[in-house]
Amino acid sequence: MDALMLMNTAGSGDALSEISAQLTEVLNRARVADGVVAYLRAPAPEAGAGSGADADSPAGGLGQTEDDLALSSEVADAFDGIDDLAAGLHDLAIDRLIIGGIDVDRSVYHTAMAGLACNFDVVVLKDGVIAADGQPVDWADAAAGDGAVLSDAAQTWLRM
Repeated sequence: MDALMLMNTAGSGDALSEISAQLTEVLNRARVADGVVAYLRAPAPEAGAGSGADADSPAGGLGQTEDDLALSSEVADAFDGIDDLAAGLHDLAIDRLIIGGIDVDRSVYHTAMAGLACNFDVVVLKDGVIAADGQPVDWADAAAGDGAVLSDAAQTWLRM
């Protein structure tokens, strides 16, 4: 089974506007399939340090539901910063992670690589990841070389 991990999607900055359509497309598929959706904030700013109404919420503008997971990590690698994240996902029978979002401090990269190390298959949404400054990430080919699969949102379907 798959889990959709959306990282650093709180707020409504320019970076999110560049990828929101792609993330929403995959999110809608996850909702139809009654899939596992996890909103992650990594690294999480100090409480109250952000700006806007959604600054302290991992979900922000993409619309978290009560069934979604909302998690925050103090470090860029969410598996390192959230106790028992890998074990909890394995307990839910998750074996593949689909990851997208805003790559704050290389958090999407570090979390994807940690997912591989924790024995998950990892799919990085190549059109659903962007650096915090709005530029394309520079690590996609390296991630693919390390075992992650790069896929466009339109070609990514969740297994439930």
